[in-house]
Amino acid sequence: MEEKTLKIGGGKPEAFLVCDKSLADCKAPFFNWLQGEDFTFGGYHGNYGCWWVHINITRKQYAYGMPGVSLALPIGNHAITIDEFKTIYAIFKKYEGKELFTFSNERFDYDA
Repeated sequence: MEEKTLKIGGGKPEAFLVCDKSLADCKAPFFNWLQGEDFTFGGYHGNYGCWWVHINITRKQYAYGMPGVSLALPIGNHAITIDEFKTIYAIFKKYEGKELFTFSNERFDYDA
């Protein structure tokens, strides 16, 4: 099955675990921001009022947290804040559409 059609816990179940009290509301501004970045909902259920969300940047999916259920292995084995996630995401976003080792214009040009 193609990775993009899987739910957040399918395929390689890794995701950033982002925590903030505002995430208890499914209308939190952060969810609008994710959708503006073309992330889609890859969860199984609605929001249970949890303060965390699982985010897979490879598949551009997110899923609300569920009490007592681990939908994906948290990258780094720890939760991060919204601001920390945005910083990490900005790093990867600047490489969108580029080949694996291309940092600017050609392969291995990381020190250019």
